[in-house]
Amino acid sequence: MQIINASKEICTQLFHLCENLKKDEYSHCSSLLLGSSIGKHMRHIIEFFDILREGSELGEINYDTRVRSIQIENEPLVAKERLALILAWLEESSVNKNLSLYLNFDQDSGAVKQVKSNLMRELAYNLEHAIHHMALIRIALNQQFPHVKVDANFGVAYSTIRYNKDQCAH
Repeated sequence: MQIINASKEICTQLFHLCENLKKDEYSHCSSLLLGSSIGKHMRHIIEFFDILREGSELGEINYDTRVRSIQIENEPLVAKERLALILAWLEESSVNKNLSLYLNFDQDSGAVKQVKSNLMRELAYNLEHAIHHMALIRIALNQQFPHVKVDANFGVAYSTIRYNKDQCAH
């Protein structure tokens, strides 16, 4: 399935990034990332996939309930372990399931709203969300850690990859 394969590809790229960054590079706070670090962006991506992985079993997802693990932020080995769990789950995922997504876009109220969704829709969301954060990570890599090599399409949307290929063909 296209969404699952693309999700595995993105998670594999993130896994390899963890292998190629030193711990201090991974957790380095950068002005390019508005005081954040590559590790914090990795944590954010991983926790969204974790919420989906765990919530898909229950049929309920709420991305606001993520843990914000300091270990994932600071330890590339811990991030690799979590990505390995996500990759194993993606290997087993083939059936689209109906899900209830719980969300709150109100800055003042704690009132949570329920929206109907499904596993493939949420995987597509997580995929695009990850690519967005990977683009930010790539900026930091290019400027601060140019010795760290990533896939040529790391942080590039699939539609942009197709567009670029089409432009080169003309």
